[in-house]
Amino acid sequence: MADLAQIWSDLDTDMQIAVESFKEEAQKMRAGSVNIDALKNIQVSAYGSAMQLYQMASISTPSAATAVITPWDKGNVQPIADAIQAEMKGEVTPSVKDSSIYLNFPPLTQEKKEEYTKILKDRSENFRQGLRDIRQTAKSKFEELKKEGELPEDALFKALEDLDETTKKFTEQINDIYEKKRELLIK
Repeated sequence: MADLAQIWSDLDTDMQIAVESFKEEAQKMRAGSVNIDALKNIQVSAYGSAMQLYQMASISTPSAATAVITPWDKGNVQPIADAIQAEMKGEVTPSVKDSSIYLNFPPLTQEKKEEYTKILKDRSENFRQGLRDIRQTAKSKFEELKKEGELPEDALFKALEDLDETTKKFTEQINDIYEKKRELLIK
């Protein structure tokens, strides 16, 4: 059975990963202007493997509604355009001019903002549930230590109190990310 320090270490790592994953998902959602975070990690098939867009091209935003992607190897223009088309699922259509890819992002309609807000809310709840699952796993490990006689009753009580506080801290981080993104979406 794992010792107490290892349980806490695993718990902290798992919860940090969950919060960072939610933060990344929230950053990818477009809230009006061009979102470079949504573009830079698009997977592009090139050179016989999948690479992230930012590893193959420069991305600039000459205006709030326009992005220009300039591949370092001009032979990758079409694979990049195809990857963007697939990732953006028709929201944006890439247009190729002068060995660069131009993306014009239409303004978000109120309906689209509401749809994104609902998706964001659902995803935030999924990540909060993930934190509760991580908490439950740690709680079970603490109780197992108690059952094996490796953790006294008062130490178990203290560990469970600390576990609730830690879970609350990470849940608040997810809530903060959710609220900030929601504010951007409803503007």
